[in-house]
Amino acid sequence: MTPTSQQRSTRYKRLGIVLGVITVLLVALFALSTFWLPGYAKSQLEIHLSEFLQRPVTVASVELKPRTLELTVQGFRIGEKTDTAEASATLFSFNKLHIGVSFESLKQRAPIVTTVSLTEPHMRLVRKSKDQLNVSDILERLQQPSDKESTPQDQNIPFSVSNIAIQGGHVEFIDQHENTEHVISEINLGIPVAANINSTQENWIEPHFSAKINDAPFSVDGKLRLFAAAQQAALTIKFNNADLMRYNRYVTLPEGIHLLSGFYDSDLNLSFTQEPDKAPEITVSGTTSLRQLALKNSAVATPYQTSLKKLNIVLANVDLDGKKPARIKLHIDQAALTRAGEKEPALSFAKLAIPDITVNTAAQKIALGAITLEGLTTTLRRDAQGNLDLSRLFSSTDASAQPAQPTQRAAHIPIPARKPPYPANPIQTAGKEVKPREAARADSDQDQPTNAGKPWTPQLKSIQLKAAKLRYEDLSLAKVTPMIIDSLNLALEDIDLDGIEPLQLTLQGRVNQHGNIKASGTLAWAPFSADLLLNLTAVDLVSLQGWLGDKLTALLTSGDISFAGNFKASGDPLKIQLNGEGKLANFNIFDSKNAYDLLHWKKLEIGRLNFTNEPLLVDISALYLSDFFARMTILPDGSLNLKQIIQTGKPAEPVTAIATAESKAQNSAGAKSETPVHIGKIYLQQGNINFNDRFIKPNYRANLTALAGQIGPLYPGKSGKIDVRGMVGKTAPLHIHGTIDPFSAQLLMDLVAQVKDIDLPPFSPYSGKYIGYEIEKGKLSADVNYQVENGALTADNKIFLDQFTLGEKVESENAVSLPLDLAITLLKNRRGEINLHLPLKGSIDDPDFNLGDIVFNAFINMISKAITSPFALLGSVFEGSEELSEISFAPGFADIAADSAPRLKALADILADRPSLKLEISGHIDPETDYEGLKQAMLQSKVKAQKIAEDTKKGIASGTLANITLTPKEYSKYLEIAYKKESFEKPKNAVGLAKSLPDTEMEQLMLAHAVITDSDLQALAENRATAARNWLVENGGISSERIFVTGFHESEDADKKKGSKAEFLLK
Repeated sequence: MTPTSQQRSTRYKRLGIVLGVITVLLVALFALSTFWLPGYAKSQLEIHLSEFLQRPVTVASVELKPRTLELTVQGFRIGEKTDTAEASATLFSFNKLHIGVSFESLKQRAPIVTTVSLTEPHMRLVRKSKDQLNVSDILERLQQPSDKESTPQDQNIPFSVSNIAIQGGHVEFIDQHENTEHVISEINLGIPVAANINSTQENWIEPHFSAKINDAPFSVDGKLRLFAAAQQAALTIKFNNADLMRYNRYVTLPEGIHLLSGFYDSDLNLSFTQEPDKAPEITVSGTTSLRQLALKNSAVATPYQTSLKKLNIVLANVDLDGKKPARIKLHIDQAALTRAGEKEPALSFAKLAIPDITVNTAAQKIALGAITLEGLTTTLRRDAQGNLDLSRLFSSTDASAQPAQPTQRAAHIPIPARKPPYPANPIQTAGKEVKPREAARADSDQDQPTNAGKPWTPQLKSIQLKAAKLRYEDLSLAKVTPMIIDSLNLALEDIDLDGIEPLQLTLQGRVNQHGNIKASGTLAWAPFSADLLLNLTAVDLVSLQGWLGDKLTALLTSGDISFAGNFKASGDPLKIQLNGEGKLANFNIFDSKNAYDLLHWKKLEIGRLNFTNEPLLVDISALYLSDFFARMTILPDGSLNLKQIIQTGKPAEPVTAIATAESKAQNSAGAKSETPVHIGKIYLQQGNINFNDRFIKPNYRANLTALAGQIGPLYPGKSGKIDVRGMVGKTAPLHIHGTIDPFSAQLLMDLVAQVKDIDLPPFSPYSGKYIGYEIEKGKLSADVNYQVENGALTADNKIFLDQFTLGEKVESENAVSLPLDLAITLLKNRRGEINLHLPLKGSIDDPDFNLGDIVFNAFINMISKAITSPFALLGSVFEGSEELSEISFAPGFADIAADSAPRLKALADILADRPSLKLEISGHIDPETDYEGLKQAMLQSKVKAQKIAEDTKKGIASGTLANITLTPKEYSKYLEIAYKKESFEKPKNAVGLAKSLPDTEMEQLMLAHAVITDSDLQALAENRATAARNWLVENGGISSERIFVTGFHESEDADKKKGSKAEFLLK
């Protein structure tokens, strides 16, 4: 063998030895790792973990596969402390842990883990007291600082872990302090790969986690870049059917509020981004919702429960740092609020949707786009003390008036705070220096502007209320029917919550299941202003009558109101304008006590109403009242029934005092002013007024039917025409016409009322009470005219009674003693008719003015004159009849003067029309005037006698002295003849003959020598009475048997009327 061969053989021998050693070592190492190391590792693991955890740790097996670099641990268990009552319980366990490592780790000089799989891990946590867990001691040891300080390089170790999986995990949390348990079951985690090696830093980590938390499915899916320069994460978090009652003990609720039920669902997308040297950006989007939520609030005056079927919140790009506005959608289904002890909810709705909510944290603004509320139903109740119970649902009780202190505190897991294991120094990642997250966040917080103390600004675009139902009950009024507004739709647009800019309003609904309301226009409240179009259609008034409380003494059994127009309000003081047309239809008030209709009409239309309150003005173009009925009754106490429909708290006044009281009130009101009311026309059709006087015994009844006509226009300063017709008792026509101005400062009126052929026997209750007789028969016709101007009343009453006959006498303490028989005899003509004329005057400004008293007193005075002044009584029949009581004569004469003939003719007509009347005539003289007058009469007779003597001698018939008329020439002629025949001494001329004298001197001498005796004066009086009688018999056609001439009368009082007369007295 050559040396070379020997050397080569030695080299091969050494190599074989080395390889053999290596092989032996590898085999030994493999054998150790396969057969010895697992057992050793198992025992050491149990020893050291038991020592560190102070709890028994057992491992079923440890398997190591060096060839594939796989480690499997099975049957791992950590028990509870042996010195506790729960020593037999398991704190933590798993069925199997499998870890696989790649040989690539040697090449990459970094751990490359190909698989990490944990099967059926179980953990049992027990909260023993408020601040202690069964693992509190372990956590405290883990918080102890390490002897070796961590370096930034330690935080930048490259690694790669693939196929991370946890399967069938289970966590049991027993909260002995709160006496409850929680279970997280079916825990599964899957991460395909997680690595920070340079080549994989930009790769996405896509984890998947799922579990059931108290049987509620929970999952997290997404992708992450944790090791790139710009860290990113996009996660989808789902949590379904979580029972909130399981967590009620860990949530702080306000005092008195208790959770009764509720479930939570969420489907959220979480986006996380952090650029180097910048604060992280976190964005949340998705849906979160509450279902079957029920709360109880006992901290308010009226406890209640609230529930909702579902509350759904959709988040769109919610930036948690507040730099960008968050977009949110809110949706609530079937919510209800129910008072304690009641079944029906006080407030509920089917759906609430706010599809566009923008929250700007930086600007501290929240904008609500459009709010839609469907199916709202609420009951607002006013209690007997006048308090609204809905307000009591939100007001604290007396006990809660103090600052609220939560009685239910949130439970917490007592985990000790952990100190950072390394200094907050920059770390190196891919050659870049990045600040710690905390520093970046702190810097970001410093950059944010502070809004501390700045109020949030809410904004609201619109509100829509659909198919709502509002119910209002007033328990403070005993007879109130609940008011219900349903089918209510309300839309509010362009809302300014400050109330400065007007919003747009649209409303429609139904009131008490009968009648509709509509409104549209603008509304603002700072200051208040409104401009609305209103439309009320047949809104029922019956259900609203209870709001009057006990003030309404009768029942409103039907009636609805309609209105279409415009309502405006603005200014300070508030100015209100109302324009439109209205109608009050099918109106009926029923007297339930007496069981009859009191007041009703088919239709009252208001045409073109204009109303303003500043200045006050009511302007109505026309009023149409058709098919109306009123039952007017004077009650036994003298009050009017219609005045008692609404009680005022004052006792009713008798009707006899009503006019006086009203007059006094008007006059005590101070300076009068115009009433600002304008009414174009009032149209009446088919009216009926039923009158019943129960004050009179027996009662009186009358019925006015077929009332129709027109009134107006009625304006201050303008007299409107009145023309109304009807029937009294369906037989007597009634007509009222004229003019009236009721709204001026002074009432101006000129009215004429005409009625014909009213039967008088029904008026017997009045005649019996006031004059002591019933009325047996008769009819009444009247034509009355009333005029009022400048406060002065002038009335002209013409009354016609046909066949008026008194019946039996009635005992009445109110009856006046009157000469009725004589009055009727004086007034009634041969046809059984009585014509009366009663003029009246008065002042309506007189505080004691009472028209009824004036008319009644005038009637009494008229009848009283039947004895004292019968001709004054006849003055009510013939105007000026009071002048028929006498006729005048020229002094000294008994001839009927020309101006006395009409009087005698009128007197003759009265006597002829009243055959039962007799007449007495008495002649009168005036001692002074008739004495001289009689001389003059004798002078005239002597002169005329000369004419008669001369005519007789000539054979000419002259007649009586009364028929003789003399011309001036004849008078001078016959005066001289009569003068010469006088026997007294006459003046003579120079030759002793009778001297010729002028007519006047002759008259003076004859008058001076005339002798008048008392017998002459008495004869003059008698002649005067006889002359009057003869005229009435001869010219008036009156039987002389009805006329009597009485004895001589001499006027004794110079202050009385002239005594040269003849007086008449009716018997």
